[in-house]
Amino acid sequence: MINILFCGYRDWSFSIIDEIKRHPKVNCIDVIKSKEEYDKKILIINENIDFILFLGWSWIIPKEVNEKYLCLGIHPSDLPMYRGGSPLQHQIIDGVINSKITLMTLSNKKLDAGEIWMKEELNLNGDNMASVFENIINSSIKLLNNFIDEFPLIKPISQKVEEGSYYKRRRPEQSKIKMEDFQNKSIEELYNFIRALTDPYPNAYIEDEYGNKLLFKEVKYIPYSDL
Repeated sequence: MINILFCGYRDWSFSIIDEIKRHPKVNCIDVIKSKEEYDKKILIINENIDFILFLGWSWIIPKEVNEKYLCLGIHPSDLPMYRGGSPLQHQIIDGVINSKITLMTLSNKKLDAGEIWMKEELNLNGDNMASVFENIINSSIKLLNNFIDEFPLIKPISQKVEEGSYYKRRRPEQSKIKMEDFQNKSIEELYNFIRALTDPYPNAYIEDEYGNKLLFKEVKYIPYSDL
């Protein structure tokens, strides 16, 4: 059996955890569902743990935890491309459709630069982020089941971070669509921008001279060929 401690706090991460727990080789030590629970439990767990799996986790793993346990995490990009914050939004806005889910070692040394264990195809199509999250769930389940099948014989490989790219986390004010964007961007580019910023992220918006905002909560792109 493989002893795994799961950490997550987003709904889509719990969907993945619930499925992976069913794998016949998995012994679930615990499922930590919040930062507060994590802070209380992480350093007092005395179980024999093969690794901690972090899913959708937004906080840096303390050095003492990294030194004590093998810490693994899912990153929704084809690492070393799109390391850093908001990888989904940056890829979708850039027009990326065919990406990957990467299982990596979480390291304190450099963000998203840990060793890579395995990858799985990830499709970024969908009119909203809810659709993209469904794709993430399905790809992550397939990836993790394959990984558990091969663990502990599988070995990681180092990233070539000098060949990749790094992005900062997007800020809410970056969701603004400027009037000139309607002239300079294609319909498909505007569609990608809006759908990448549907809930739960700060929605795309336009703003008038008085500060009034019009938010784009949903979007649909219909190519001319489909009319």
